Amino acid sequence: MAQCEEEHRLDGTVQLDDAYLGGERSGGSTGRGTEGKTPFIAAVSVSEEGHPRHLKLAALSGFTS
Repeated sequence: MAQCEEEHRLDGTVQLDDAYLGGERSGGSTGRGTEGKTPFIAAVSVSEEGHPRHLKLAALSGFTS
């Protein structure tokens, strides 16, 4: 897996976004602060035409700023 990660490094134009995964499906509260959601960062390197080339996801303990 480490070899695959090394071969597909993000380079050129890289777009980042934060998101949450999981949480209460029904009958509970909604939004970013909902209990049980896992925060993560998504980073995508894109070609000159704007097409995605490689994607990296990383789970975080939380967003502080």
